[in-house]
Amino acid sequence: MLKKLMYKWFGLTDDPCESCEILRLQLAESNRERRELLQRLLEPVKTEPPSIPSEEMKAITPQYVPWRVKQQMLEAEDRQKAKIMRDRTAEIEKLEKEVGIS
Repeated sequence: MLKKLMYKWFGLTDDPCESCEILRLQLAESNRERRELLQRLLEPVKTEPPSIPSEEMKAITPQYVPWRVKQQMLEAEDRQKAKIMRDRTAEIEKLEKEVGIS
């Protein structure tokens, strides 16, 4: 206690020991790293999001599809397939007439 009073009155400084100096340097380094990390986290990153081609994007469908919805989807697919088949048969018949095959 007396030592602290003398140092205070006469403006003396206590020479830090080697371990205290090492700890002070480590604390300063730790604080610097923490500030740097916070700065990096808080700064907005100026990178553009990756562009995804629209062909690859598919609608997200739920795992469970009600039967009515599934039935409508299947009927629509069947109608589309039937239309394609009718178009192809019409083209085949047209080509057969051109070539002369009955």
